[in-house]
Amino acid sequence: MTYDEMLKTLYSIHPETKIKLGLDRIKELLKRLGNPQDDFEYIHVTGTNGKGTVVRTVGKILSAHELKVGTYFSPHLETFRERIRVNDVYIPKEDAVKVFELVSKEATAMSKSPDMAPTFFEIVTAMAFLYFKFENVDVVVSEVGLGGRFDATNVVEKPLCTVITSVDYDHMETLGSTLSQIAFEKAGIIKSNVPVVVGEMEADPLRVISSRAKELNSKVKLSGKDFRYKINKMELGKNSFDFIGNRWKFSLETRMNGIHAMKNLSISLATLEELEKLGMFKVDEKKLYDTIFTIAWEGRFEWLPSDVLIILDVAHNTPAMKMLSKNLSVYFPNKKINAVIGILNDKDYEGMIDAIAEGVDKFYITTPHSQRATNTFGIYSWATQKHNNVGFMKNIEEAVNSCLDMCKRENSVMVVSGSFYTVGVARTFLTGNVEADKE
Repeated sequence: MTYDEMLKTLYSIHPETKIKLGLDRIKELLKRLGNPQDDFEYIHVTGTNGKGTVVRTVGKILSAHELKVGTYFSPHLETFRERIRVNDVYIPKEDAVKVFELVSKEATAMSKSPDMAPTFFEIVTAMAFLYFKFENVDVVVSEVGLGGRFDATNVVEKPLCTVITSVDYDHMETLGSTLSQIAFEKAGIIKSNVPVVVGEMEADPLRVISSRAKELNSKVKLSGKDFRYKINKMELGKNSFDFIGNRWKFSLETRMNGIHAMKNLSISLATLEELEKLGMFKVDEKKLYDTIFTIAWEGRFEWLPSDVLIILDVAHNTPAMKMLSKNLSVYFPNKKINAVIGILNDKDYEGMIDAIAEGVDKFYITTPHSQRATNTFGIYSWATQKHNNVGFMKNIEEAVNSCLDMCKRENSVMVVSGSFYTVGVARTFLTGNVEADKE
């Protein structure tokens, strides 16, 4: 089987529109594979926004301290291989095929009972854990796919630490319509006597998380109380902030842009501070400074070098889109901004468009590369009733080209946002990334 054949098979197993939460299938699948999740230490990260940044940062700093680190992300931007990494190196194609064939064999056997047929995400999670076992990693830092309590990643009995970055409105059809209900699902990753690092939180979700932590005798380490950060400078590609924990105090610079980036970096540092306390590593300040300074994160208010100033941001829910709009006003207070926005139909597209429309001069609605982008013209039709600065181009590449031409004429900033499935395609088109998947 080739890598491209693997992708075709994998994407056909369960369309991503079919989300089946629950742990029975993943536990059975992992059991058949020898329970690879028991072969490494584990750090588990959930949150409405920011979890990918925390996984990436914690993983990069631990690997800078000579630990062999597996990281697991979802979804990906340009290639499936981004999801599964060791020391931030993507899984090689041949290894992806190898673990897929092993997992697929067991998944096929399980599928004889329709209720036990593993989903796409369960198969990919099993692939990641098996690969990490084969690679003999010291620790895995994994983000949750959706929610937490019934997510396929929530199978490790005793992680070193759990993290809840934020609780806000997203995936309400699955996780619940109130912040307390969403917090309950995310608090499902908290484990008995395992510390939990918690980002800035409104009172209702914090009560739910604190109550669950108390039940399980898990110490809560809360942003604003047990650690904090202070932004000193926001300059594109050169931002600075202070981190104040209960053991560490650092003044740091980072290429990562945005208020949210420094907020999530502080959560990462609080997590690492906890890991040092647990004896996992001893911080080398130079390695920490250098890693924070050099770390970049594709698609997260990413500045693409070009003759036009281009920002790529995977904001894919209303809170993230509000943050994007705020960051644009901070970095470009006196510049015209034009945007390409592609949103999935099952998202709060009304709230997202309202959040971005006021901060841009003109924006095009386009169609993300996803089965969940069922009627983007319908999104455009809604937008035209409320906003007079909106256009429509179905094809992402055409929308990007049109926006790029407009920005060149006007010397304005170009933004691409709305979904991983929009930004990933645009990024490949703009950079000519030969590593991107064809599927």
